[in-house]
Amino acid sequence: MQQVVTCSGCGAQSVGDQFCTVCGTRLPIASQQEVLEPEPAPAVAKPTAREAVTARKYGALRAAATVYRIIGWVVMVGGTLFSIALAVIAVQGAGEFSEFIPWGVGVGTAGIAAVGVVVSILFGLFLIAFADLCYALMDIESNTRSKE
Repeated sequence: MQQVVTCSGCGAQSVGDQFCTVCGTRLPIASQQEVLEPEPAPAVAKPTAREAVTARKYGALRAAATVYRIIGWVVMVGGTLFSIALAVIAVQGAGEFSEFIPWGVGVGTAGIAAVGVVVSILFGLFLIAFADLCYALMDIESNTRSKE
């Protein structure tokens, strides 16, 4: 509890127990001075029924967005690893892939791996962006509803 004390040396109001904050003079005993009481803190509002309803709203859309996010990460990581593994296998045994994949011999293998990595990352990012778009739309709806 903060106490306001009048300094006997300079007459300034000082907040403290022992010394004046302006001139540094030792303050008199605080029991004879006036005491400031702190104001009570405002009560915390509990969530209303409307806020509870928006948290449960759009359950299927939340689930679909989560699934898209997971699939996006799987496509990005899995596609990248698969493309790199395909390039390694093609370099080690180029004869077998030349029958199935055009330009699957030599420099063409590195090109195929690079294209596979880029395509898997772009497609995975597209899926993750779509999931984030779903979450953003749900947040916009809840923020719009809360201002009404």
